[in-house]
Amino acid sequence: MNKALVIMAVITVALVAYAFHTAQIPPASIEYKEVFYTDNQSVTFVTKDGVGLFTMRIEPHVDSFELKIAFPKGTSYLVRYGDMSYRGSDEFRIQVEKDSLPGEVYVQFQLPPELTREIVYQKGQAEILITGDKIPMWHAEDVIYIKYRKESKS
Repeated sequence: MNKALVIMAVITVALVAYAFHTAQIPPASIEYKEVFYTDNQSVTFVTKDGVGLFTMRIEPHVDSFELKIAFPKGTSYLVRYGDMSYRGSDEFRIQVEKDSLPGEVYVQFQLPPELTREIVYQKGQAEILITGDKIPMWHAEDVIYIKYRKESKS
């Protein structure tokens, strides 16, 4: 009888550990502005000189999770998070707290010249990866593709 209980306990612990390891529950709901849904993809458009922007409205489900925005290599950014403005390149990280969450987060970015030429003239695309993480099981990823939309002349 004890042997059967030990086996059941080991199996239960293994299943719970596996569930925690593989669970991916989003730590927040993120609503985007200036991000469009085309061809089954979330897309933001850049200008001919490689400048783009979008806005995020974050509604957290948990307190104190890490928000990471990974841009294409060589991309410079300006992120306005509440009263603070953050400048940098390639990757932005911040700890999101429920109590001090701004209404909207503004993200402006400038692609490097080589990537801009590829996107504008060769119809290439790049991507921005937005990740929310909090251990043990809160994880979400959003991919926003960067494309160029040629403006039609009226």
